[in-house]
Amino acid sequence: MNEFTRSLLYVALLVCVPIVTVCIQKGIAVFIEFIVAKINDIKVQRLVREIGSAVSDAVAAMNQTYVNDLKAAGTFNEAEQKEALMRAVSAALKSMSSDAQDYIKSTFGDTTQYLENRIEAQIDANHVAAKQAAARNTLNLDRKSVV
Repeated sequence: MNEFTRSLLYVALLVCVPIVTVCIQKGIAVFIEFIVAKINDIKVQRLVREIGSAVSDAVAAMNQTYVNDLKAAGTFNEAEQKEALMRAVSAALKSMSSDAQDYIKSTFGDTTQYLENRIEAQIDANHVAAKQAAARNTLNLDRKSVV
């Protein structure tokens, strides 16, 4: 190789190496951000599932142990509804990890209010599902009587 070619190669390396280094650094930074976002998404998904399970379990427990007994006795009134809601919130909080509670607080603010809203939504969803099941059963009974 002659002197000119070596000088040209040397200059090219002096220019290219820093550029390549910056590109590699940027690529690594983007990859790390992607991995961190993926990890956070997985963590959030786990927390959301945990919260949902805690709410549905609390509602089911209150229905089995408190609400159904009061309804059978004919004493389920508005005050008892509020008591059942507070018991469900308490049960949900007890079954949730501190990470899940911290997530609710940092994302939604008031943990108790958030859980009350979720529990009421779960109760409404349960009522709708029960009505749909009753309607299907009625339709099935009607079909059987026609046949």
